Amino acid sequence: MIGVASVLSGLSGYVILVIAARTLGPARNADFIVFWSLLFAMFGIVGGLQPETTRAVRSADLSPVPAQRPVHVLPVGLLVGIGAALVIGATSPLWSATALGSRSWPLVVVLCLAVPAYAGQSTTVGALNGQRSWYASAALISSEATLRLLLVGLVAFVGAKALGFEVASAAAATVWVVFIVVSPAGRRAAGATGDGDRGQFLNRTGHAMVAAASTAVLVVGFPFLLRLTSSNLEWVNAAPLLLAISLTRAPLLMPLQAYQGVAIAHFLSERRRGIPMLLRPAAAVLGVGALGAAGAYLIGPLIMIAFFGRDYRVDGRLLAGLTLAAICLALLTLTGSAVLATSQHRAYAIGWFLSSVAAVAVLMTHLPLDIRSVLSLCVGPLVGIVIHLAAVRAASTADLDTGADDEP
Repeated sequence: MIGVASVLSGLSGYVILVIAARTLGPARNADFIVFWSLLFAMFGIVGGLQPETTRAVRSADLSPVPAQRPVHVLPVGLLVGIGAALVIGATSPLWSATALGSRSWPLVVVLCLAVPAYAGQSTTVGALNGQRSWYASAALISSEATLRLLLVGLVAFVGAKALGFEVASAAAATVWVVFIVVSPAGRRAAGATGDGDRGQFLNRTGHAMVAAASTAVLVVGFPFLLRLTSSNLEWVNAAPLLLAISLTRAPLLMPLQAYQGVAIAHFLSERRRGIPMLLRPAAAVLGVGALGAAGAYLIGPLIMIAFFGRDYRVDGRLLAGLTLAAICLALLTLTGSAVLATSQHRAYAIGWFLSSVAAVAVLMTHLPLDIRSVLSLCVGPLVGIVIHLAAVRAASTADLDTGADDEP
């Protein structure tokens, strides 16, 4: 069910991008894509709540000894979202005009309202995953994506301006409120507790959010980062590249992110195997990615024109390169799930942080925009993958040594 939900979520994102490209001109669509990437970058940061909530709730269920003062994850998750919104509002004068234009304050307000709402969504999904309520989790994920598509479609139908697209994209983050009212599983998730107290949960969530911030830079916030590192002359014709980046990564990354809770729960029971537990899912990612890269090279340019129009012509080699870069990101997401399952939150955060640093360093070069985009999205993840694999290997070695010590 989570697989179906992730596919629906990915398809809805595709359809929204098509609607925006067909409704808005290339220049205004580029601005919308920047807001879209910034919105989902912020969602990605507070989305760090989801894997930690999954781990905390699942560990609490597996633990034979209940925590003395267990944390109630949803209220704390909402407080984290409110704190993130305050940071966005306070720092917005430093970046909003450059990224969102001179009249950016309505968009900043939308972001500040949407982020706490998504924190509730992320925590609820994480609790459902931790309770192994896979059907309910899938229903909530697909409900959010479906509501976003319906709202954007309505905005396009009534001919609203671009601000309507941006508000509609953000408003779907509130769907979890209805879900916990009407769903028994949702109400159980709303009352879920973790395996430690509030301080421990916040500490671990902090590590996860640092990693999530770095993840957001590479996964969904990349167009926003491109805007900050590009000249106005480069940006004039950037809309086709931005759409290509979004389209080539979604088929791999959206399902994998939706399955992250499942992966963590699986790796928790396989952690003693170390790196070998990653071989089968990594092979699946590589196989799907290789097929995707070949398809992107052969028919990707035709698909771009068919869906978005002749203003969005992109070379097949660039599409294939971006797809290969998406494989690197997918593998980094997978190895990160394995590191979280071994409770190495610091290594998880360091891997993602250094990945984003390496990616930004490549973007700061003077290479052409398309070349430095592909290189950035390849080099950055490879750095993090090496760090994550080292952490998984070290954890499995420690587990084996402990098991050996316990033997008579």
